[in-house]
Amino acid sequence: MLKYRQMNCVFKKLKYNNGGFTLVETLVGAAIFVLLAMSVYQAYSVTMDVIRLSRVKITATALGNEQFEIMRNLPYADVGIVNGLPHGKIPAVQTLTRDGKEFTVKTTIRSIDDPFDGTIGGTPNDISPADYKLAELEITCAACRNFPPLSLTTYIAPKNLESATTNGALFVKVFDALGQPIADANVHIVNRQTIPNFTIDDTTNKDGILEIVDAPPGAVAYEITVSKDGYTTEKTYTPGDSGNPTPSRPNATVLVQQLTQISFIIDKTSTLNVQSMSTTCQAIPNIVFSLKGQKLIGTSPNVYKYQATSTTDSTGKKVISGLDWDTYNTTFLDGSYNLAGIIPASTFSLNPGVTQDLKLILSPKTASSSLLVIVKDATTGLPLSDVQAHLTGNGYNTTLTTVSATGCQPGGQVFFTGLSRVNYNISLSKAGYQTLGAALDVSQSWQQTEMVMSP
Repeated sequence: MLKYRQMNCVFKKLKYNNGGFTLVETLVGAAIFVLLAMSVYQAYSVTMDVIRLSRVKITATALGNEQFEIMRNLPYADVGIVNGLPHGKIPAVQTLTRDGKEFTVKTTIRSIDDPFDGTIGGTPNDISPADYKLAELEITCAACRNFPPLSLTTYIAPKNLESATTNGALFVKVFDALGQPIADANVHIVNRQTIPNFTIDDTTNKDGILEIVDAPPGAVAYEITVSKDGYTTEKTYTPGDSGNPTPSRPNATVLVQQLTQISFIIDKTSTLNVQSMSTTCQAIPNIVFSLKGQKLIGTSPNVYKYQATSTTDSTGKKVISGLDWDTYNTTFLDGSYNLAGIIPASTFSLNPGVTQDLKLILSPKTASSSLLVIVKDATTGLPLSDVQAHLTGNGYNTTLTTVSATGCQPGGQVFFTGLSRVNYNISLSKAGYQTLGAALDVSQSWQQTEMVMSP
């Protein structure tokens, strides 16, 4: 009887414990269900994205083949770009809708000079260089998620044998400052002498070259601009323009059955951070100065590629970006201050792709005159420190010593003040260098002279 009661008690306990789920069990079960549901949904979402992208690619490929078929069914002479070269009936850019999606189709067509029968300007010289045409499509879809641009290429050849051309060829070569070819440089070409005018927008190949074959002849007819994001820009100029009547690089000329080659040098742009400050390193605002490079784009008269006047802001700063690598000269134009020093020297070199500081050290103008002397090494062109500069004349007898550039202390420079507008004699000496002397006519309220010492 006791054993029966014990078993009955156990049975009641088991019956009580199996009567339902606890709150913890319910939460755990719900969490597992959510995780499984999310995994299934993510797998479904990824699968649908792959299917959707595959469908867009198939549609874009079909659109490209459709455009190629249109080209192949045109007369060979019409296979070209509207207002482009070769001239034809294909728009350079089209917006087309397929499968409910809007695609942008950019078309490039070029005449190709196949080396099988020689090349224009080569050995043998191919006087019929336009052997066939290369057509390239770039298809994009701005509204299609994760769809990269699709590039398709085909060749289109004429049915008949080629004949001697009445055109020429134009090769554009692009290098950097070290002479290395620049691939994917943008080349913009305009010919305004043809009817209709045509424009070419293309990029250089891996060797930094863009080859335009079967180009119509024309004297100083091809306006060329070469650029690339983050790089400087070079171009040709039309002779006779009011701003540059005799350009150093006139527009290109193409002759019948001749190859014209023209080279451009571009490189990464640089930035100049200009600061105007006192001799105690305090900012001086609203200072006017001029900056001029040495690169010429025209002669007789000289036309400089960069020449501009700027003003520092209320904090004594001015940022000048997009500068060419070049040798620049700084001219101080403010009427209330004298230039007591400049870091680096007033004539300095700016390398490609750098950010460089230019500090203008200023001193208030006084009734007397002042003289800024910049001393450089004849071999390196760099400022010289520890040079004894002895200035005498009209009762004036002062020796100053150049130092290395630190903070707002310019290197290799000394600034003489309290001068009269008379003649002075200066003597420079430094251990290991030849003593240098000169007579100076201080006829202005402020003057600057640059002296070079030889070892």
